[in-house]
Amino acid sequence: MPAPICWANSTAPAAPTLKCGLRWLAKSMEKIADSGLIIAALDKGDRYHVWAKKVLETETPPWLVCESVLAEICASIGTAEPVLQMLQLGDLEIKFSLEENTSEVLALIRKYRDQRMDLADACVVRMSELLEGSIVYTVDKTDFSVYRRNSRQRIPCVFPE
Repeated sequence: MPAPICWANSTAPAAPTLKCGLRWLAKSMEKIADSGLIIAALDKGDRYHVWAKKVLETETPPWLVCESVLAEICASIGTAEPVLQMLQLGDLEIKFSLEENTSEVLALIRKYRDQRMDLADACVVRMSELLEGSIVYTVDKTDFSVYRRNSRQRIPCVFPE
């Protein structure tokens, strides 16, 4: 069962909320969450749990996500409940339409065929193209060090230390 991150602002006794902690990142910076960040924060057994928990406790929500990232999180942790609670609280915000970006996402998957880019990664890369000034939080350093937005631009990322 996933562990809650912080209960400080929770209105429901079982709802995890991330709206607590220090705010050191510029407010204008939009934060995109890859699935690994949220999975690690919710799963005490994850090797990146301590890092992810610290990030979510010190950064101000919302964390921008796409539906494919949400599906990966739910499949990995075995339940949708904490993810839906985080959406309901505003800690996570869906900020991407696959329907409107199908051609671009398909082009990314074809471009990174040798990396075996999955749908969630392609959507996150596309989100970073659409949201100038955004930063991606991910545990997937191997792939996100290779991926480029707008063909040749390195994607600003925060990885585990």
